[in-house]
Amino acid sequence: MRAPHWIIVGPKKSWEAAFKQNGIWGVKKHRYAQWKALDPGDIIFFYSTQPITGVIGVGEVETKFIQDKPLWPDEIHQQKVIYPLRFEFRINYLLEQKEWQSKRIPVKLSPHEGRSGIGFLREETIERLYTKFKEEFSYIISPPKSLVPAVLLTPAEEIFTTSHTQVQDLLLEIGRLDRFIAEKEYLMENERLDVVWRRVEGSVPTYVFEVQVGGDIYHALGKLKHAFDIWNSNIFLVADEKALKGAEGLLCGTFHEIQDKLKKLTIQKVHELYQAKYKWNKLEEEIGIL
Repeated sequence: MRAPHWIIVGPKKSWEAAFKQNGIWGVKKHRYAQWKALDPGDIIFFYSTQPITGVIGVGEVETKFIQDKPLWPDEIHQQKVIYPLRFEFRINYLLEQKEWQSKRIPVKLSPHEGRSGIGFLREETIERLYTKFKEEFSYIISPPKSLVPAVLLTPAEEIFTTSHTQVQDLLLEIGRLDRFIAEKEYLMENERLDVVWRRVEGSVPTYVFEVQVGGDIYHALGKLKHAFDIWNSNIFLVADEKALKGAEGLLCGTFHEIQDKLKKLTIQKVHELYQAKYKWNKLEEEIGIL
């Protein structure tokens, strides 16, 4: 069964305020039922109105709370709280603000979906949005944490996977646990990078990872070098120990410019890092500081 997917509807100025606060939204008291139904991990699509109309990004719910301080432009103007039922959300993908008008995804919402400012999405709307994000932005929407395979949510020493996709997914989840905007198959000119982490919407990748499980090390190093050249990103090559040793010759020769910039990670280290991050994250949840 698919986890709940929501559409969050609001004017452009409110979205600007929400993103400046690193992901906060609020609704009025009479929307308590919808707010109450939100759960951590639920997927939410950001739908802007006035003057831009369409979906501009996607994220997932993190925590809910009730606030008694004005935050939104109309609240500040009136000096009173209008939207006390609030929640924090993680930004998984967001268009640059200058592209909101040109690249937004037009979606025809039913009265139920769009009327309240927060509503469940119909299955056909969900499928359309998943397809559009993949086709228009080369972004694959990951399932909520509750639907992530057990290998990602139940770290155990005996679990050790080596497929390219599984290592990508581990890196993706590590980035999100660290509150980065983490994406895989990120488009860089005519190339696709395995995984990138960005700090804020509209920024270039801060961290870039190429995963080599078999494949062409030369090509991977070429992409990492280009990412460093154009973005000054922190670059990582992820592979088994044999492949990493094989890359040394190229780093001493063709790619000597990035020899001191490139960080090499074994797949084992990625697993260890995920396990440590996951356990730390769970501890924070138990303490109540997330």
